[in-house]
Amino acid sequence: MTDRERYLETIHFGKPDRIPYAFSHPRESTMSAWYYQGLKRGIDLKQAMGYDHLESMPMDLLPLPRFEQVTLEEYGDKKVWIDELGAKRIDHNNPATPGFVTRSWLEFPVKNKSDFEQMKKRYQPDTQGRFPTDWQDYVASHKDRDYVLQLTVYGPFWRVRDWVGFENMCMLCATDPVFVRDMMEYVIDFTIETLRNKILELAIDYVFISEDMAYKTASMISPQMVRELMAPGYKRLVDFLHSHNVQSVIMDCDGHVGELIPIWIELGINGTWPVEIAAHNDPITYRKKYGKKFALLGTIDKRELRFDFAHVKQEVMSKVPYLIGQGGYIPGVDHGVPPDVPIRNFLYMAELIKTIDGGRNIKKVNIDCYQDILGPVKEEWTMELAQQIVSQDA
Repeated sequence: MTDRERYLETIHFGKPDRIPYAFSHPRESTMSAWYYQGLKRGIDLKQAMGYDHLESMPMDLLPLPRFEQVTLEEYGDKKVWIDELGAKRIDHNNPATPGFVTRSWLEFPVKNKSDFEQMKKRYQPDTQGRFPTDWQDYVASHKDRDYVLQLTVYGPFWRVRDWVGFENMCMLCATDPVFVRDMMEYVIDFTIETLRNKILELAIDYVFISEDMAYKTASMISPQMVRELMAPGYKRLVDFLHSHNVQSVIMDCDGHVGELIPIWIELGINGTWPVEIAAHNDPITYRKKYGKKFALLGTIDKRELRFDFAHVKQEVMSKVPYLIGQGGYIPGVDHGVPPDVPIRNFLYMAELIKTIDGGRNIKKVNIDCYQDILGPVKEEWTMELAQQIVSQDA
């Protein structure tokens, strides 16, 4: 099978020759840690691990023009500034773990309906710059492909949160739901109209809807609010995508998604990622409950990859064999791979999953095939080492 055929067979509970290999991605600080643990620089890790070929369709759904980035104040290692989305926030100038940072927001650009009308001017579908200038050449080069082509769009919760702030949006859902729904419907309208004359040309294999609307134990707004404020817009977007040759729609949502999955299924959404285990998600329960209605991507608890091969094996064996057997499953780390996960554990996880999928003897799993890309461990990764490297880079 081609990588494209394999993905589509898997996500739609067919009979692929094997599962797609997409075990998640290390971020900047994780790569720094892995270099200290012996990973040779210049290595294409996805290629070395045999990841299936995937590309992302280029499209700019951020404000055009961007807000001017302005630093208002600096003290110690922190700065107060206006970001490209128009929010005022506090950040570290040199975070110890780039790619995994904690931000503090102070103020948001939309405080009332008048501000929203001004914001809409930056979110116009036909603004020049939303697509590459050589669009027709891009289409021609990706039309007859054997690999996966995906597209990421921003969901209404995500985008309105950027405009008004999380706490403000949650309050507005209760105090002014009409305003919230107006903003959310505009996000959907903007997304559909931006794509209308483009997406049909490419037959996108899947669209990721970036949403992040749940926390550790529940949805950030009630399921009733989701149905009232978001479901109509979701339905329009999903129907549009499916009618324009998009093969599957995947919801990208951190946190506990148990309350949201039934709504997503009703609306025609095909699956979710990353199914974070720390947020009390149980992928086996979800599979038993929803059968072949809903695909699951991710599910490997990043916290259990920190220790030794025995912990990694226990985590993988607790879910992967069953979920692979049921179909509609692409295993990987349940979000970005943090720097406290040793590279050898990550490689062992991948080889163990491949072995399970291939029906081979798991007792023989090792990472000998990676010896060419691994040198000696220079130094174990610690937060103190992270801060030292960041200071040197700065």
